[in-house]
Amino acid sequence: MARAVAIGSKLELTATATGCLTRKELCAAFARVNPNTQLTLQNSYNWIRGRSHPRSFSLYEDWAAVLQLPEGPHFIMSSSLEEFARVLGERFDLPQAILTPLGVEARLRLSSSELQGNDGGPWHNRALLEGSFLAFSLAWSPTQRDRLLIGSARIGSRNGVFTLRYFEQILGDHVPFEGTCSLDGRTAQAVLRCDANEALFFMTLHLPPVPGNLAAGLFAGNAVYDPDSQPTASAILFVRNHGLEEEDLRKLLGYDALEPAALARCLDALGYASSGELEAEKALLKLLKGSADKALLKLDRAALIHVAALLDKRRLLTLEKDGRMQERQAQAARL
Repeated sequence: MARAVAIGSKLELTATATGCLTRKELCAAFARVNPNTQLTLQNSYNWIRGRSHPRSFSLYEDWAAVLQLPEGPHFIMSSSLEEFARVLGERFDLPQAILTPLGVEARLRLSSSELQGNDGGPWHNRALLEGSFLAFSLAWSPTQRDRLLIGSARIGSRNGVFTLRYFEQILGDHVPFEGTCSLDGRTAQAVLRCDANEALFFMTLHLPPVPGNLAAGLFAGNAVYDPDSQPTASAILFVRNHGLEEEDLRKLLGYDALEPAALARCLDALGYASSGELEAEKALLKLLKGSADKALLKLDRAALIHVAALLDKRRLLTLEKDGRMQERQAQAARL
């Protein structure tokens, strides 16, 4: 059997490529392709530290399935670290700072049209985010406080540009928010322009863990119809749509109760079979709510005006002191 080469470093590169920030996330990615995988937390610790090496070839078979590498498990096991990094860099957006010390040049950034014909496989960073999603966030509108806002999103190439299109149902209208989506290897960012009022909104997302069913991040801007126009930010979740045509997906948009049953109805429609325990629904709500006092971040204008007035008073004191000082200096100069 061929000798295993640089397994620890290869696992770390794999974690970076697949957006796994912790060893627990990396182990979960392997477990999704094989529930009996050899990559347990304890083994990952030992292998990454170089204290031991995998003894079962099944680990490399799981690894190839996670990365969808056509080179196969033998390549993962016996290739040099440089060869492995080069192949991984061709399929994932690995940072140049990681590749350079290994003597590997990052592949040229392809245009969106080129990416359509050369997407790097189903687990490529961009491919993990492409597709149709139902979006969940807390309602920003003061008239819908403590309710669930259900939107939708479609991410992919549009007019030659990788684009994020987000939709909400507002006062009976289907309102799109659209902007260019940029990826840095682990996260995605987009500045979206709202068709209803031309306002700009910012969205930043963790890339979905393999196989790409859930992306999550933050959404920031101002409520479209809010008389106070308060800057607001909240968590937003994108759940991949497996079961609905776009027309049917739009029928789910709007406001609903902030409770597991509402999410359960949506997940069932999207193609996620119910286990009856609502565990996933409760976990999604926990992501949305965060800390009880920080689920929805707003900056109140009245509070802003109050604090600004206090600062204005302080500034006036400075100007008065400066004025008195200048007057004293002028008096001294006349003497």
